[in-house]
Amino acid sequence: MTRPLPAAPSASLYSDMEEEDNQRGPERDETDTFYQLVRPLMANDPEELSRKLAEVNKRSSQGSGR
Repeated sequence: MTRPLPAAPSASLYSDMEEEDNQRGPERDETDTFYQLVRPLMANDPEELSRKLAEVNKRSSQGSGR
């Protein structure tokens, strides 16, 4: 005896949920983490960037016990 296959789920429900999620944009925690990493390196000119990179390097070497 052959059983009929269950009806395939409608793609429209999934598509609607995905579209709604995409309209909301990136998750808050993803962008927060990104800016926590990048914000210290944002600079208006090369000298400021060099100074900030030197500070980050100094902090990282102090924290690693070198």
